[in-house]
Amino acid sequence: MTEQFPFIAETSSLPLLSSMCRVRRGENFRVQGKTVSRPMLCLILQGDGVLVLNDTVYTAQAGSLFVLKSGTTIEAAARSKVTEFILLSMDTVRLQQVRGEWKMTSSPAFPLDWQTGRLLVRHEQQALLRLEQLYETYRGLQPDHFISIHSQLHELLQFLSENRLEANHEKVDPALERSIMYMRRYMSEGISMDQLAKIAGLTPSSYSRSFKKAKGMSPTDYLNRLRIDEAKKQLTEESCVLKDVAISVGYGNEYYFSRKFKQTLGIAPSVYMKRDQLRVATASIMGFHENLASLGLRPVAVLEGVLDRESDEYEQERRLTRQFDQLRQAKPDLIIGDFYHKPYYDRLKSIAPTIILESTDDWKENHIRIAELVGREKQALLNFKELAFRKLEAGLNLQSYFGQKRLALMEITNQFIRLQGTGEHPLNRLLYVELGLHPAQLVSPESSRNEYVADNIPVLDTDYLLIHRTSLQPASEKVFRRMKQTASWHRSPAVLHGNVHDISNWHLLCWNPVGQLQILNELEQIDQQSVVFPQAGLIGH
Repeated sequence: MTEQFPFIAETSSLPLLSSMCRVRRGENFRVQGKTVSRPMLCLILQGDGVLVLNDTVYTAQAGSLFVLKSGTTIEAAARSKVTEFILLSMDTVRLQQVRGEWKMTSSPAFPLDWQTGRLLVRHEQQALLRLEQLYETYRGLQPDHFISIHSQLHELLQFLSENRLEANHEKVDPALERSIMYMRRYMSEGISMDQLAKIAGLTPSSYSRSFKKAKGMSPTDYLNRLRIDEAKKQLTEESCVLKDVAISVGYGNEYYFSRKFKQTLGIAPSVYMKRDQLRVATASIMGFHENLASLGLRPVAVLEGVLDRESDEYEQERRLTRQFDQLRQAKPDLIIGDFYHKPYYDRLKSIAPTIILESTDDWKENHIRIAELVGREKQALLNFKELAFRKLEAGLNLQSYFGQKRLALMEITNQFIRLQGTGEHPLNRLLYVELGLHPAQLVSPESSRNEYVADNIPVLDTDYLLIHRTSLQPASEKVFRRMKQTASWHRSPAVLHGNVHDISNWHLLCWNPVGQLQILNELEQIDQQSVVFPQAGLIGH
């Protein structure tokens, strides 16, 4: 079964084509702060760039289809020399049967229950052809022009409806969507698996399997998430009563609600209600204090408790004890820790409620999670947007400078040489996906990074070598000197052409917006330095 336009219901929505246009623009195409007045579809035909819809950042490229609901704010910037797209705007007519007569009113709503954002569909090429055919009909002058364009619009929407995909590229199942609509509408009541399965027209076991495959979680977990999301909205309202919130989202009493809320978010609803006033500390080696700073919040204490196997253990323990003492004295309301600090959870929890964020390769997940915990989600989205446009601008300049030249990243410690691989990591995504630079293949593509002794490094077959030195202690300098005596060093194209540069600790900087901006600035400094001092790196041969 597929989504249908309910033309025979007592209240029905009928989409009508308002206008269509095919837009082609050249270099430096930008859109700043436009607001959509009607529901629209936008199909990218050519080019790529950044598209921001209501402060949510998307990558726009040929074949991408977007839904724009009325009131959507648009910002965009093209990366390509040519950008081409089709815009289709609609009017929605609402038909309502009153005392046996049909009354017609206009509505700003989208005719189907689709959200603003990227619309994933199977058979993208067919969708493109249908949109282009509709555009040609719209431009035509044949006698049945009016009837034909609206008929084609309905067929297009029906085709998109039948071929919609979930975020995990599973086909959207309208039967499951009906059960989700029921969850949303009746979440304040008791909802059983049997009820949901019946609405979807499936047995309970088949329903549960199909739901988990499509949504990545069980129906029970999904319903719990809907309830918690609704509770979060209510908890931010002034003079809300915990007991009333618990009842309105379908939990029997406030104690059960509090337990489920804390299981989901890591903090109690009473803490969540005052989250924008909390005294927050961090326990992280991934720069969570910088995440907070970019959200406009200064942590009351910063703990970096992970031991470095190359440093003196006794001194590290003394430093850790001192940091824990400072943490206690700061009296935080909440401690946010990275997964490296999981072994310290009990010690941290004895000081204040503590949330340890799970390990992830996506730095944005951490940033938005931290923002939610301190009530600054809007600032996090603004950070993502500003950074996306900054990356686009920097990427164009850096691609012009580096071209097809290859980059390699090296770290020098007191004992070892580490070479950055091209495995899944925020730094690699920034450099080689978002900025479009080219990596040297010095280590296995699957590796995050490999470690070597100084006189046994592989051939440094790279055009640019960017080096981070973890310290300037004599031991580290000795490792560096030993490496510079090897044949691998002297044969490196980067060394031969003076393209060896000092950098900061990009491996950690890439985990927050401030750090990513610093990486962009350092890359641009390398570019600018080459203009002033051709073939002169920061590190001597």
